[in-house]
Amino acid sequence: MATDSLNPLPSDFAKRLVIFGAGGLGRRIVRGLRSRSIVPLALCDNNRALWGSEVEGVPVLSPASASAAFPQAVFLVGIWHPSQSEGLLSRMTELRRLGCREVFSFISLLWLYPEIFLPNMFWESPQYFRGQTAGIEAARAVLDDRGKAELERQMAFRLSGDPRVLGAPEHGAQYFPAGVFSLGNQETFVDCGAYIGDSVRDFLQACGGRFRRVIALEPELRNLQALQASVDLDERLLVYPYAVGARREVLRMSSSGASSAVSATGDTEVESVALDELLADEQPTYIKMDIEGSEIDALRGAEATIRRCRPKLAVCVYHHPDHIWQIPLLLRELMPDSTLTLRSHMLDGFDTVCYCIPRP
Repeated sequence: MATDSLNPLPSDFAKRLVIFGAGGLGRRIVRGLRSRSIVPLALCDNNRALWGSEVEGVPVLSPASASAAFPQAVFLVGIWHPSQSEGLLSRMTELRRLGCREVFSFISLLWLYPEIFLPNMFWESPQYFRGQTAGIEAARAVLDDRGKAELERQMAFRLSGDPRVLGAPEHGAQYFPAGVFSLGNQETFVDCGAYIGDSVRDFLQACGGRFRRVIALEPELRNLQALQASVDLDERLLVYPYAVGARREVLRMSSSGASSAVSATGDTEVESVALDELLADEQPTYIKMDIEGSEIDALRGAEATIRRCRPKLAVCVYHHPDHIWQIPLLLRELMPDSTLTLRSHMLDGFDTVCYCIPRP
């Protein structure tokens, strides 16, 4: 694995900081820094609607205006979300083209103040990952060659903070990568975390409309309504308003669109079910899980179904620091006679998926 290589922030950055990004991450950074009595000079953002406003009490400028107003500033990219075209590298390049001389990514700040910002999805300190060598190597041993290479790239990114160590995102539709598996005409597809129906639509396209059943689960009300409105509901397509976990229970969830997640401090209550209960009378052939960190609980709640039906599985591994090795190891336990691989479908470590394909 790679060694630490991220450049540290200048010692005086707190006096001349501008944050690029006034969205969720940028706002979280401002709140965290304020707990250390650090207030950025400004935020900058490409969203014209925010220019001239304040976010978290900090003025928002255009990137060009910010670079002109603060030529000696330390610019910190505070934007991180799934994309196949725009990532950390392109945003840092954008700032440099505007004349910004000192440009860093938010990762430098995470590592400087781990007590405030870590863990954050798969981010943890390099020291943490260096202490997990046994688990990482155990996962490496169960992956195929493509999976091993992807694991190496993802761990190099987490240790270095340098997105250049990552490869290009996987081409094609997420959860249906070419050459990993094929679909028959009698598939029962179970979509855990169906969001607004994007993966269901990709499935319908991938199978040419020939399938047995789709079972889509989405607990967040607005997403659920969009899901129901976005698909042609016939007797083969079932939609349930459930989260997926280890057992049937009522949980709290933070509602935030695509990133809605189970949380003890959530703003709404949702019902969670175990797939072993929900699918007791079904024969799933493909199960997909993108459930914002609840994947391991959901796999434990699907253990009997996985052993009974031996479905193909696609499970996201980027929501927690240890999921990239814990989930392959759990899938190997649940389905020993299978091929395991990793694919990353977005830039900057997002949408990295472990595929588990049963051997004939």
